[in-house]
Amino acid sequence: MENQPESLSPEVVNAIVRNMDDPRYPSQITVFCDDCGTEFTGEFMVSAEQTSAERLEIARAHMRTQGWQCDRSGDYCPEHKAENGACQGVGEYGRGLTGTTVHLGCCPASR
Repeated sequence: MENQPESLSPEVVNAIVRNMDDPRYPSQITVFCDDCGTEFTGEFMVSAEQTSAERLEIARAHMRTQGWQCDRSGDYCPEHKAENGACQGVGEYGRGLTGTTVHLGCCPASR
């Protein structure tokens, strides 16, 4: 099943819900910024076959299009995401998860 972070129109959601062969259903998912607690809430189409991690990733994929940083290190609102994409402690490696990263004002880990 393909993740669709774009918003679905009410007509499309109704068509999916009425189709008995489509396992998806609308679900409200809320994610909090790990720094300040700002919350992002959205309606997403999920299915019973998906794990909670897969459902969360649907929301996170959409949140990334809205300027959030959502990765292994956590979820950060646009205000608190890493300011410097070149920081080695951000993204694939997480915030300081390498254990050897020195942060000098490059991201929230340096605060």
